[in-house]
Amino acid sequence: MCQMTDHDQVHRPRLFFFCTLTLARFSMNRSTTLLLGSSLFVLSACASAGSTATAAPSATAPESVPASSSESAPAPAASAMASFTDGQADRGREVFRGQCTECHASSEFSDAQFKFKWSRRHVGSLYQMIQTQMPETAPGSLSDDETVNLVSYILRMNGFEPGDAELAADRAVLDGISLSSIRNQ
Repeated sequence: MCQMTDHDQVHRPRLFFFCTLTLARFSMNRSTTLLLGSSLFVLSACASAGSTATAAPSATAPESVPASSSESAPAPAASAMASFTDGQADRGREVFRGQCTECHASSEFSDAQFKFKWSRRHVGSLYQMIQTQMPETAPGSLSDDETVNLVSYILRMNGFEPGDAELAADRAVLDGISLSSIRNQ
C-alpha cells in the first residue's frame, strides 16, 4: 500500500472535487452540475482548510485586538446623516426657481421615478451630477454653495429633516450620506 505525504493530504480534496465535477458533467444537466460543483467546492475548501490547520499549527499568537473603541479607526462616512438647515434649503429653492424651472418642475425631484433612480446612490452623486451637468444651458456654471443649497432643497423635498448645521460642499462627507431612505417616503 502506498503512503500519503502531507502534500497529497492537502490536495486530495481538490482532486476529489475535479474528478467528481468531471463525472457529473457527463451524467447530469447543467444546473445540477453547477449545484453539485458548488457544493463540492465548498466542502473541499473546508476539508483543505482543516487539513492545513492540523498539518502546520501556528507557533505565534495572533495579534491582539484593541480593547477600547477609542483605539480603533473612526467609523466610515457611510453612516453620516444629512445635516442642512431650513435656511440652506430655502436658498436652494431660490436657486431652483432661478436656474432649474425652465426645464424642471420641483415635483420631478420627489416623485417615484426620482426615488427609484436615486435611492441606491449617495448625496455626493447627486451633488456631482448637478455640479457638472446642470443647468443644461450652462453645465458646470453653478457655484459650490449654489449646488449644495440645491441639494439641501432636494433633500428636504424628499423627507430629510433639517437640522442645526449646514450641509458642506465636501465630497467625502456627501459621499457618505445615503439616499436609501427616500424610497420609503
